[in-house]
Amino acid sequence: MARAAQPTIDFLREYFAVMEAKDYDRLGDYFADDIALTFANAPTVIGKDVVLAQMAAIGAKVDSLAHPLVNVWQEEDGVVVFEVDSVWRFPDGASATIRACSVFTIVDGRFTDQRIYVDNSPIEAYLA
Repeated sequence: MARAAQPTIDFLREYFAVMEAKDYDRLGDYFADDIALTFANAPTVIGKDVVLAQMAAIGAKVDSLAHPLVNVWQEEDGVVVFEVDSVWRFPDGASATIRACSVFTIVDGRFTDQRIYVDNSPIEAYLA
């Protein structure tokens, strides 16, 4: 698997910046209508509105959430695999950094599938 091209890395950074700004209206522009999202061990959810609602629910539980990219690889068919350090900051002042690996599929400039593999046990109490 080849390292991702700079435009793909820039696309991911822009996406995460919109997510971190909690701009859910604009965030929807990154998703296909029938996007599938699998986050950790949660059941897969399908549909832009459902995914946005889930992201807004998580966003409401944090003061901030950052996603510095560590490594990014890309296949020719739009599949992108990357490592990211998710930096969670909570209203009580607590914070945690968790390494995740994700597999995203991008078709025509929109995510059609997101699979986020992460151990959320350090922040489980905050996400409940």
